[in-house]
Amino acid sequence: MTRSRKETTISIRKFIFHHSSGKSVRNIAKLVRLSHSTVQYVIKRFKEEHRIENKVRKGRPAKLTKCDQRFIMRKFVKNPRLSALKDSAEFNGNFSTSISPETVRVLRRAGLNWRSACRKFFVGAKNRKLRLFFAKSVINKPEMYRNNVFFADESKLNIFGSDGRIMVWRRKN
Repeated sequence: MTRSRKETTISIRKFIFHHSSGKSVRNIAKLVRLSHSTVQYVIKRFKEEHRIENKVRKGRPAKLTKCDQRFIMRKFVKNPRLSALKDSAEFNGNFSTSISPETVRVLRRAGLNWRSACRKFFVGAKNRKLRLFFAKSVINKPEMYRNNVFFADESKLNIFGSDGRIMVWRRKN
C-alpha cells in the first residue's frame, strides 16, 4: 500500500521564524505538534528553494473520476461494438460531466483497443440438418444438376460498395 502524503497548511509552516530565532527542530516540532522530520523537510525546502508553499500541480485535472472510468470500461466489455462517439453522447446525457469522444478513447490506457471483428457466419442446428439433407440428395444426381444450383446462403453480395468493417473494443491477446 502506498503512503499517503498529507500537506501541511501555510499557517503551520510559518514556524520558519522559530528556526531563524534559534530554536531546535525538535522543539519546533513539539510546538506545532508535527513530526520532527516534517519540520526538518519544510526548513530544508525553505533554505534551498526559498518557498513554504507547495509546488503547483502539473497538467490539467482529470475529467473522469476512477469510478466513471470503471463505468465506461464495463460498458465496453459488455457491448464491444459500442463506439466512442455513441458512448460519450450517452454519458453526457446521464451524468453532469460532459466528455468528448477522445476522453472515452482513453480506454486505450486500460488495454482496450479498437480492432476489426473476425467474420464467422453462423450455421445453426436447423441449417446444418438441411445442408446435410441437401448434400445427401445431390449425391445420386448428375453433375449438370449441380452446375445449375444457386447457393444463396454461402455469402452476402453487395452490388455497390461494402457494408464496411465491424469494429470492436478488444484487449490484446
